[in-house]
Amino acid sequence: MIAIRTLLTLTLLLGVAYPLAVTGLAQLLFPWQANGSLLTNAKQQVVGDVLLASLEQEHRGKLKVFLGAAPGVGKTYAMLQAVREQAKEGVDILIGVVETHGRQETLALLDKLAIQPRKLHLHRQQRLEEMDLDGLLARKPAIAVVDELAHSNAPGSRHEKRWQDVEELLGAGIDVYTTLNVQHLESLNDLVWQLTGVRVKETLPDQVLLEADSLVLIDLPPKELLGRLKEGKVYVPHQAKAALQSFFSLNNLTALRELAMQTAASHVEGDLQLQWQAAGKTTLPLRGKLMVCLGDQHGAALVRYGHRFAQRRQLPWLVVHIDSKGQRSVELEQALALASQLGAKVLTLSSPAVADTLLETAEQQQVSQLLLGKPHKAPWRRSLVQHLLKQAQGLEITLVDTEKRKPSLGLQPLHPKDIRQSLLAVAIMGTTSAAVWGLSHWLPPASLPMLFVLGVLATALTTSLMPAILAAVLGFVGHNLLFTAPYFSLSVASHSDLLTLFVLLIVGITAGRLASRQRQQLIGLRETQQLGNALLSLSQGLATASSPEEVLRQGSQAISLALGQPVFALDQHYHHRAGSTQHKPGQTDKAAIDWCLAQKQSAGAHTATLNAAEAQYHHLSDELVLGIVLANPLASSAEHQLQALLTDIRAALARIDLNERLADSQLQAETDRMRAALLSSVSHDLKTPLATIMGAGSTLLEYGDRISSEDRSELLHSVQDEARRLHSYVQNLLDMTRIGSPDFQLKRDWVDLADLVENARRRLDSSWRQHKLLVHFDQQIPRLYVHGALIEQVLVNILDNASRYSPAGTPIEFKVMLADPDLILDIIDIGVGIAESDRDKIFNLFYTQPVGDCGSRGTGLGLAISRAMIEAHGGRIWAFSGPNGNGTCMRISLPLALNAAAA
Repeated sequence: MIAIRTLLTLTLLLGVAYPLAVTGLAQLLFPWQANGSLLTNAKQQVVGDVLLASLEQEHRGKLKVFLGAAPGVGKTYAMLQAVREQAKEGVDILIGVVETHGRQETLALLDKLAIQPRKLHLHRQQRLEEMDLDGLLARKPAIAVVDELAHSNAPGSRHEKRWQDVEELLGAGIDVYTTLNVQHLESLNDLVWQLTGVRVKETLPDQVLLEADSLVLIDLPPKELLGRLKEGKVYVPHQAKAALQSFFSLNNLTALRELAMQTAASHVEGDLQLQWQAAGKTTLPLRGKLMVCLGDQHGAALVRYGHRFAQRRQLPWLVVHIDSKGQRSVELEQALALASQLGAKVLTLSSPAVADTLLETAEQQQVSQLLLGKPHKAPWRRSLVQHLLKQAQGLEITLVDTEKRKPSLGLQPLHPKDIRQSLLAVAIMGTTSAAVWGLSHWLPPASLPMLFVLGVLATALTTSLMPAILAAVLGFVGHNLLFTAPYFSLSVASHSDLLTLFVLLIVGITAGRLASRQRQQLIGLRETQQLGNALLSLSQGLATASSPEEVLRQGSQAISLALGQPVFALDQHYHHRAGSTQHKPGQTDKAAIDWCLAQKQSAGAHTATLNAAEAQYHHLSDELVLGIVLANPLASSAEHQLQALLTDIRAALARIDLNERLADSQLQAETDRMRAALLSSVSHDLKTPLATIMGAGSTLLEYGDRISSEDRSELLHSVQDEARRLHSYVQNLLDMTRIGSPDFQLKRDWVDLADLVENARRRLDSSWRQHKLLVHFDQQIPRLYVHGALIEQVLVNILDNASRYSPAGTPIEFKVMLADPDLILDIIDIGVGIAESDRDKIFNLFYTQPVGDCGSRGTGLGLAISRAMIEAHGGRIWAFSGPNGNGTCMRISLPLALNAAAA
């Protein structure tokens, strides 16, 4: 019976838990193993990008640069020698520009080479000769020779810089040979100034040199160059003497020579990198890069050592932490923050396969050296370092023991969280033991160990790895005490029971480890999902935000919800703009805000700048900062989440600022257009009185005493009348400009409508003489309490519009009728009319039609101004078809209620 029971127990345990056991034991003993490659697709993408770039370069000309440390090293000479070799092979060569500086040996190399004549430019009465870019493009040689790549072109040239001319030649498929001194590179401008004391003004972007297909370094020892300079082979004697006293010193030339060699070496490394990437290899064995692998056991000490290591070897460096447990200690967060402060690139990745992820990251980042802390693992487990040593190819691995440990039994102080989880494990397994004891009378003995495994799984899913292992041990002890003879004793009488207990322990530990790891991965995925949801929600809200206040409100709410901390926004004057708390900054906080705005970097609490402030401040725009009240420093994951949210907020604020600037520009342009159109639309009303005044004045001056007193008096009266008319009209224009002003007030007075109609008819130009105005008053019309000048201008605009777009000789009717409580004015013509779809649009500013009463011959202002004037009186104006559908009727409705109120 014992044998049968043992066999059933083993079958049940191994049959159910075998997949978990095998996988779990493999991960327990070899935690770095993982299937597949996380970066395989990325590598294929890199290769594809390189090949695509190569295909795009096929139709582009090739650029060959002859690089030197200083003038006089022989760049132009070497370039012309290379050109002559190409010419001997039958290649079509054309000299675009070559500066010989009077050197006879250089002039001799130009013999029998085709030269494109230079183009003459006149600037400030000076004749300047520049390369004829159009001539080169038209000629389209195989190779164009263009000396001095960093040269600045004469004013009036197509491009400001010669390298832009070269870019156009390359784009046309023409190969270019050119020369360049290293001090002309933009990135070296400050360094050259520090080394030589000379600020180079002619520079070109480094990208131009980086994109060169070929680079030839022309090197000449500084002493030999100084000898050439003294012999007059570089400059004429008086220029050579000045050069020796300033730029051409031995120290300067030595420093420039080193810069030229470094630049050439960097270019060669770039070419090698492209070749390796095209071949599917992304790790270069040449220039190094250090990667510090930061684990849970090694913190700030390893980071500091890595910083010193990188400094000694002059290496760029990065710090990588692979989170395999789903949690980070305070010491680890501090170490990551220290790495950022020391200038390292910090990467935090989440993966259970630590070793493979490290190797793939090293390959992706083109790392040549790994720095790890010495591991302290159990001797029976293969270490991470052993796996790296076996799998890494072409990597130098350095182990550092940064911890000075005291002799101990290996026990570490427990964290309060660990104590709570351990107590929870004891409670779960105690409850499980009691439940198994109660069910043991109804269940077969072979199934009882599985109930303990369920308890271990429950512990692993609610706590972490170590409490799960503790639960497995407790399950082992509980089953031994309660269900293995002799009962209530730790001794085991049967070998089969002993085997059952050990299998239970192994399965429990394995299942607990797997369940714990699954829980940690789910926690990581949940955090990632929460970040994604927060970013999506914020992006959707910011997409519809139309003001900075709305952006700040949504942004502060999103960050406060993500971090669980009070968040607020302040402007440069420390005024509260948004947020859940009304924070009043003190002097230290104000200093942090000022520094944050000036440097566009974080400042305040838990930062390296003004950390005595009460809040932590982050730059949002030139005028806004975001403050966070933090009791403790943010974890690196929370910091990454914060930076992602801040990026979206900054982008939204920049978008709104750009939209406001565009709106202001459009408003200014529209204002200018309206001003010009308004002046154009009323110019004819100004011309008539001015022409009368000028005519009368010239007549009086020309004929003088020959004019009779009666004619002279008539002319003077006409001048006076037209001057008054002009003054009145100018005043009317000023009144019109004030209609849209918030403080505009009508200057109402009692006026006779018949007088307004007659004045309007007199103001119309000669085109009105071809029409007859028919005025009809249905009954006695009362005097109107209106702004007479504005109503008169309305009548002028409408009558003028009707006369200009009606056939000559046709009458225009003006009808006035009472329709209580309004006065109705109709102006009717028999022109071509206005389409029904355009009858509302014609009152918009600048709207015109190809034909009709608002044809394109107008400016589109008259009716718009008329509507504004009528609406200022509380009335309405609209258009509809004339009688029998012919022509147009413009109807004006003015309320008479104000008449009664004024009376």
